[in-house]
Amino acid sequence: MGYPLRIATNFERVHSTAERIWSGYPRLSGEHAVHLNIAVTASGGAPAPPPPSFRGRDHLFSVVADRDNFATADLRTGVGFACFTDNISSDYLRYQFLEPLAYVLIAARYLTLTHSACVALRGRGVLLCGDSGAGKTCLAFACARKGWTFISGDATAIVRGHDDYRLVGRPFEIRFRETARRLFPELEHYPRAIRPNGKDDIEVDPRDLKLKCALEGTASQIVFLERSHSPIPAVAETFPSNQALRHLEQAICFGDESSRSEQLRSLVALLGLPTYRLRYYDLDSAERVLRSLVSGQL
Repeated sequence: MGYPLRIATNFERVHSTAERIWSGYPRLSGEHAVHLNIAVTASGGAPAPPPPSFRGRDHLFSVVADRDNFATADLRTGVGFACFTDNISSDYLRYQFLEPLAYVLIAARYLTLTHSACVALRGRGVLLCGDSGAGKTCLAFACARKGWTFISGDATAIVRGHDDYRLVGRPFEIRFRETARRLFPELEHYPRAIRPNGKDDIEVDPRDLKLKCALEGTASQIVFLERSHSPIPAVAETFPSNQALRHLEQAICFGDESSRSEQLRSLVALLGLPTYRLRYYDLDSAERVLRSLVSGQL
């Protein structure tokens, strides 16, 4: 997400996996790097580890699969340590350890994570929020297919310490549920993948589909999605900021009291933006309403 991460390890697959995940991201920040020190030991023929458990309290964060596969991180100092056996897969390493550790270390110090997608039109970013299944990722992708700039499919971060509503995302991957193939025929060529957490996903690099992408943007509106299961005209209405805050602050689930307070303040500041609820049935009509919002026509 544009922030430096330094990894020390005795296992080459850790570096190659990290490079595969993050090599496309330019450095946007001059902040101090967070650090991961990763030790890998021989498995001795033991079976692959189970999915890990994630725990956190105050400034401490842990990921534990078993006695030989675990990690701990100090969110206050920005340092993490992990130990793995050499029989873990690259996907397991990525989704269960590297990504969670890196993002929680960076976010605790510099960002406020939101469970939202983000797209931009003519430099004006729209955060797409809502419950799981509201269609955040699919609507962001539908907008990108119509010329919007794609910033993030399901995780967008507010940059703390800025008063210009600056956002950063994860624009070089989109993860869809298997059912998205019915909406977007171009996904038919992408293989189905069962992640180590059991999720059935399709993962796409939007650049492969010639979509416009950007790592950062400036928010201008916040839109909470409410998808209807019966045909209705898409309509946007003002959404109360206190309800919006209750939804967004659920993502503040790590860090010490100081970090949590900073994250909450950044959410309160973000809600100075116009905030709407968009009820919709189909993606095309939802995109048209979003376009009207950004253009100031609603």
